[in-house]
Amino acid sequence: MKKRLKISLILIITLLMGMAIGFLISGRVISQRIEKMRNHFSETGFGREIMHVIQPTQEQREKIEPVFRDFAGKNRELMDSYHENQKEVYEELKEELSEILNEEQINKLDNHWSRRKMMMDKGRKHKRRGR
Repeated sequence: MKKRLKISLILIITLLMGMAIGFLISGRVISQRIEKMRNHFSETGFGREIMHVIQPTQEQREKIEPVFRDFAGKNRELMDSYHENQKEVYEELKEELSEILNEEQINKLDNHWSRRKMMMDKGRKHKRRGR
């Protein structure tokens, strides 16, 4: 019986360790994918990604970099416009829902939006520092 108990405990511990390792690896992979997506929409990330794909020569790189700098400004304007439009849509949504929801639900919605905005702002600041 003791031997059977030891084997069972070893199997359970191994299973739990495997689940924990799998959970951590999965979280890291998802985090890297999200980071890659954020980088794609950053001012310099898109250019780096394209450079990686096309693998230009040094001569081509010198000609391509000014194009990416111009694009970075356009991309930044586009993203700023998107965020402003998103904010307007949220305000419209909140206005319509205010007739249906109670005050507590509206506060929960505001808190959710504030946390989301804070995370997005934190990500943008992180990118601007050149990470």
